[in-house]
Amino acid sequence: MGFLDDAINKTKEVFDVACKKTDEVVTVEKQKFNIASLKSKREKDYADLGKIYYELVKDSADLSDETRNLVDAITEKNEEIARLNEDIQSIKNKRVCPECNANIDVNSSYCNSCGTKLD
Repeated sequence: MGFLDDAINKTKEVFDVACKKTDEVVTVEKQKFNIASLKSKREKDYADLGKIYYELVKDSADLSDETRNLVDAITEKNEEIARLNEDIQSIKNKRVCPECNANIDVNSSYCNSCGTKLD
């Protein structure tokens, strides 16, 4: 029976090592997922911070050339986005409420969403 007992003990040892390695792999992969999730959230935070900074400095005259170029580029893109959105609304015979940004019929006198009187 010594040979069978040794084989069982060795099998148990191998199984224990395999389980430990599996646990390590699972733990490492969970940590990698957590890191990726945190990086994604950090990128959103950077973007939010950038938006806040943009709003604070967009009208400032005292900016470095690099910052002024970025602010101007963002402003131009915002204006183009607004123009394209107006085109879409015009095609759909809609307009945007100036108060709540709801899509409303071009002939409406009041906003259906917030009740604002329209021009």
